[in-house]
Amino acid sequence: MDILQNLGEAIKETLEDIKNDKLEKKDLPKNSNISSEELELAQKLDAVQEYTLDRYEGNIAVLENRKTGKMENVDKSKLPNNLEEGSILKCINGKYIFDRAKTEEISKKIQQKTNDLWK
Repeated sequence: MDILQNLGEAIKETLEDIKNDKLEKKDLPKNSNISSEELELAQKLDAVQEYTLDRYEGNIAVLENRKTGKMENVDKSKLPNNLEEGSILKCINGKYIFDRAKTEEISKKIQQKTNDLWK
Protein backbone atom coordinates (compact mmCIF):
# COMPACT_ATOMS: atom_id res chain seq x y z
CA MET A 1 0.00 0.00 0.00
CA ASP A 2 2.90 2.37 0.73
CA ILE A 3 4.18 1.90 -2.81
CA LEU A 4 0.89 3.00 -4.31
CA GLN A 5 0.70 5.97 -1.97
CA ASN A 6 4.28 6.97 -2.83
CA LEU A 7 3.58 6.61 -6.53
CA GLY A 8 0.45 8.72 -6.22
CA GLU A 9 2.40 11.41 -4.40
CA ALA A 10 5.15 11.34 -7.05
CA ILE A 11 2.57 11.75 -9.80
CA LYS A 12 0.94 14.66 -7.97
CA GLU A 13 4.34 16.34 -7.56
CA THR A 14 5.09 15.96 -11.26
CA LEU A 15 1.70 17.35 -12.23
CA GLU A 16 2.16 20.30 -9.86
CA ASP A 17 5.65 20.98 -11.23
CA ILE A 18 4.30 21.01 -14.77
CA LYS A 19 1.29 23.12 -13.77
CA ASN A 20 3.55 25.60 -11.95
CA ASP A 21 6.11 25.62 -14.78
CA LYS A 22 8.84 24.19 -12.53
CA LEU A 23 9.80 21.75 -15.26
CA GLU A 24 11.95 23.54 -17.77
CA LYS A 25 11.72 23.02 -21.52
CA LYS A 26 15.23 21.52 -21.47
CA ASP A 27 13.92 18.80 -19.11
CA LEU A 28 11.79 17.39 -21.92
CA PRO A 29 13.05 15.50 -24.97
CA LYS A 30 13.10 17.49 -28.21
CA ASN A 31 10.10 15.64 -29.63
CA SER A 32 8.01 15.56 -26.44
CA ASN A 33 4.44 16.82 -26.59
CA ILE A 34 3.05 15.69 -23.25
CA SER A 35 -0.29 17.35 -22.75
CA SER A 36 -2.04 17.98 -19.46
CA GLU A 37 -4.74 15.54 -20.56
CA GLU A 38 -2.13 12.85 -21.13
CA LEU A 39 -0.63 13.49 -17.69
CA GLU A 40 -4.04 13.37 -16.04
CA LEU A 41 -4.91 10.09 -17.78
CA ALA A 42 -1.53 8.60 -16.86
CA GLN A 43 -2.19 9.49 -13.24
CA LYS A 44 -5.63 7.89 -13.28
CA LEU A 45 -4.28 4.73 -14.90
CA ASP A 46 -1.28 4.60 -12.56
CA ALA A 47 0.87 4.67 -15.69
CA VAL A 48 3.74 6.92 -14.61
CA GLN A 49 6.97 5.03 -14.17
CA GLU A 50 10.01 6.42 -12.42
CA TYR A 51 13.58 5.57 -13.43
CA THR A 52 17.14 6.37 -12.39
CA LEU A 53 19.71 6.82 -15.14
CA ASP A 54 22.32 4.21 -14.28
CA ARG A 55 24.77 4.71 -17.14
CA TYR A 56 25.27 5.22 -20.85
CA GLU A 57 26.63 2.51 -23.13
CA GLY A 58 27.23 4.22 -26.46
CA ASN A 59 23.84 5.38 -27.75
CA ILE A 60 21.98 3.31 -25.16
CA ALA A 61 20.90 4.60 -21.76
CA VAL A 62 20.58 1.99 -19.03
CA LEU A 63 17.71 2.90 -16.71
CA GLU A 64 16.72 1.32 -13.41
CA ASN A 65 13.03 1.15 -12.64
CA ARG A 66 12.81 2.72 -9.16
CA LYS A 67 9.81 0.58 -8.21
CA THR A 68 10.94 -2.84 -9.44
CA GLY A 69 14.72 -2.47 -9.67
CA LYS A 70 14.60 -3.90 -13.21
CA MET A 71 17.20 -2.54 -15.64
CA GLU A 72 15.98 -1.36 -19.05
CA ASN A 73 17.84 -0.19 -22.14
CA VAL A 74 16.50 2.89 -23.93
CA ASP A 75 17.82 4.69 -26.98
CA LYS A 76 19.61 7.81 -25.76
CA SER A 77 17.73 9.97 -28.29
CA LYS A 78 14.46 9.34 -26.42
CA LEU A 79 15.78 11.10 -23.31
CA PRO A 80 16.24 14.79 -22.55
CA ASN A 81 19.72 16.13 -23.29
CA ASN A 82 22.50 16.62 -20.74
CA LEU A 83 21.39 14.02 -18.19
CA GLU A 84 23.94 12.69 -15.73
CA GLU A 85 24.14 9.33 -14.04
CA GLY A 86 21.74 9.34 -11.12
CA SER A 87 19.19 11.59 -12.83
CA ILE A 88 15.58 10.74 -12.06
CA LEU A 89 13.21 10.37 -15.01
CA LYS A 90 9.48 9.91 -15.20
CA CYS A 91 8.10 7.97 -18.14
CA ILE A 92 4.60 8.71 -19.36
CA ASN A 93 3.35 6.86 -22.42
CA GLY A 94 6.90 6.20 -23.62
CA LYS A 95 7.95 9.84 -23.15
CA TYR A 96 10.67 10.64 -20.62
CA ILE A 97 10.71 13.76 -18.44
CA PHE A 98 13.68 14.78 -16.30
CA ASP A 99 12.51 15.25 -12.70
CA ARG A 100 14.95 17.92 -11.58
CA ALA A 101 13.38 18.40 -8.12
CA LYS A 102 13.44 14.68 -7.28
CA THR A 103 17.01 14.36 -8.57
CA GLU A 104 18.15 17.23 -6.36
CA GLU A 105 16.25 15.86 -3.36
CA ILE A 106 17.84 12.42 -3.66
CA SER A 107 21.27 13.93 -4.32
CA LYS A 108 21.00 15.96 -1.10
CA LYS A 109 19.95 12.88 0.88
CA ILE A 110 22.91 10.90 -0.47
CA GLN A 111 25.29 13.77 0.30
CA GLN A 112 23.92 14.01 3.85
CA LYS A 113 24.37 10.27 4.41
CA THR A 114 27.94 10.52 3.10
CA ASN A 115 28.64 13.44 5.42
CA ASP A 116 27.18 11.54 8.37
CA LEU A 117 29.54 8.62 7.68
CA TRP A 118 32.58 10.84 8.14
CA LYS A 119 31.46 12.47 11.38
